[in-house]
Amino acid sequence: MARQPNTIHKAEAQSGKPELTLMTASDGRDPRLVALVRLLARRAARGLYEQQLKDHRPPHP
Repeated sequence: MARQPNTIHKAEAQSGKPELTLMTASDGRDPRLVALVRLLARRAARGLYEQQLKDHRPPHP
C-alpha cells in the first residue's frame, strides 16, 4: 500500500506524535516478516526432527 504524498496523516496532526507505518519492500514482502517466518519454520523443523528421533529410537534393554 503506497502512501499518497499530498495527504497529511490525521493521527500525527491530531496528537503531535508520528504515526507508526509499516513500509513494504518493492517486491511486497516485509523483510521482518520473512525473517520471522524463517525462524518459526526452523523451530518447527527442529522440533519435528527431534520428535522423529525419539519415535524411531530403539528401546533400551
